[in-house]
Amino acid sequence: MKKVVSILILCFFVISSVFAQKGKWVTTNTFTKLSKGVSYKIVTTSPNNKKIKTDDLLLINLFGIGKTTKGKDTVMFNTYGSGKPFYIPVNEPTFNEVFLILNKNDSAILNINADSLFTNSFGQPAPDFLAKNSIIEFNIKVEEVFDEKEVEELRESERAKIAAKDSLDLKELLAKHKDIKTTVSGLKYIITKSTTGKSPQKGDEVEMNYTGMFLDGKKFDENLNIESPFTFKLGLGQVIAGWDEGIMLLHEGEEAKLIIPSDLGYGEQGTGPIPPNTTLVFDVKLLKIKPNTK
Repeated sequence: MKKVVSILILCFFVISSVFAQKGKWVTTNTFTKLSKGVSYKIVTTSPNNKKIKTDDLLLINLFGIGKTTKGKDTVMFNTYGSGKPFYIPVNEPTFNEVFLILNKNDSAILNINADSLFTNSFGQPAPDFLAKNSIIEFNIKVEEVFDEKEVEELRESERAKIAAKDSLDLKELLAKHKDIKTTVSGLKYIITKSTTGKSPQKGDEVEMNYTGMFLDGKKFDENLNIESPFTFKLGLGQVIAGWDEGIMLLHEGEEAKLIIPSDLGYGEQGTGPIPPNTTLVFDVKLLKIKPNTK
C-alpha cells in the first residue's frame, strides 16, 4: 500500500475550513466516544440536509490510515484516490452509530480500533502488519442518501443494466459457437471434447478442472490443478444448480462449455465478485468419477 496521505483529502479539509461560515456549517472540535471502539468528530454538517435513517443506503467517500508494527503510516482505504465512492448500508456493524448522526453531504473523522473493525465488519482478525491495538483514522463524507424506495429503484436500474449487458454479451458468445444445446431449465452447453467414458450418477464424487468467466470473457475463478482438482458430490446441492445439471451431461474425460443463467447460478444475491442476476460461463473438464458406493 502507498504510505502517503492523499492530497485530495488534505485539500478537502482545507477548503472546508476556509469556507466554514456561521449558520452554514457546524463543526465540533472534540471526539465523542461510542461503542465498538469508535470515536468521532464532525468536520462539517448542514442540519437542513437529508437526515440519515436506519434502513437507508449511503454512497460515501472514505480515506483510512493506520499504523504498522514499525510505527509508520499506511493507507488502508482510499476511495478518493480511485474516484469511486462506494455504497454502504447504514446498519453496517462498525459505522452505523456515526452514520445515524450525519446528514447528506456531512463529513467526519472517525477513530476506530483496528481489531474491532476487522472483527465486527469483516469477521476476521486485523492484518498482522498493523500495530497491536492500533487505531485507524477515517475521513468520510456522505455523498448521497437513498431511502428504501430509492434503494429499490437503484437496484432495479442496476438489474436492468446487467440484463442488457448480459443479453448483448450472450448474443456475441452464441455467435462464436455452433451446436450449443439448451436444456429445459435454460442451461446452455456445448461439448468441446468428447469421450466414450462412463457417465456420472447422482451421489457420485467427481473431480473437476474448470475456468469460470463472465460473458465478456473476464475470468473470476479457476482450478486447473490436476493433482488437486475441485471435488464434490454430484446432485446433492453442494454446487450451483447449473453445475449439478451440467456435469451430469458429461462423460468421464470430457470437456464442455456451460453457459449458466443466473437462476441456476447465484441468482438475485450474487456472491463475492459475481454481481446479482449474472449469467456465468464455465469451461469444465470431468477428470474422474468415483461411484457412490452407499
